Amino acid sequence: MNVLAIDTATNCGGVALSCRGKVIGLVIIKEPLRYSDTILDMTDFLLKQNCLSLEKIDCFAVSTGPGSFTGVRIGVTTIKSFCQAFDRPVVGISTLESLAYRFRQLHGHIAPMMDAGRQQIYGGLFKIEDSSISQEQAEQVMAPDIWLKGLPEKDYIIVGDGPQHFRDSIKKIVPRARVMETDMRIVDQLCSLAYQRFKQGKASTFHKLAVNYVRPPDIRKQTQKFKSKAR
Repeated sequence: MNVLAIDTATNCGGVALSCRGKVIGLVIIKEPLRYSDTILDMTDFLLKQNCLSLEKIDCFAVSTGPGSFTGVRIGVTTIKSFCQAFDRPVVGISTLESLAYRFRQLHGHIAPMMDAGRQQIYGGLFKIEDSSISQEQAEQVMAPDIWLKGLPEKDYIIVGDGPQHFRDSIKKIVPRARVMETDMRIVDQLCSLAYQRFKQGKASTFHKLAVNYVRPPDIRKQTQKFKSKAR
């Protein structure tokens, strides 16, 4: 079984390919502004390198956010097009969940912390047990200090690019927390999670694939302000 995954929601996006649950190819690009220009070329390159075509893909996977609004739309739209063209199922996966799953060998509780700009972070809390992952706390976007204060008093590891930007807050509010400053590479984890969920019968159709912005897009906020003024 072949799975093709795309991530354009983070600043470390790319395309990954897996066969029978094992990742066999990976292309990474750390230039978010070029995602729309490069994602199809990267996909084509990866497939050719592995002597495959889109027709041979059994299931597609994509990061549905949170992350860059434009990036999320690029990835989701691309994957929807593939699914519609070849009548294939899809698995949409949270960016934060994928990041937490990247550290599944550590077991216990993983708290992904992702820079959201505007002095805010996207954060969540997940439990890893026997290579399976479950959500312990709803994904949120807020000031890092508020999020850190809301974490439960238990052992957990903070991962992601958030700690790079908010080290002082972490040291002050949760000094005992273990921290791993990492990049946001998750596309290979998308393949692994999608393979599991496909086998569990949890894949979906492109019609039901939804984005996971967590924070409403700016355009929605601006529309609401315009309507308020109009009244």
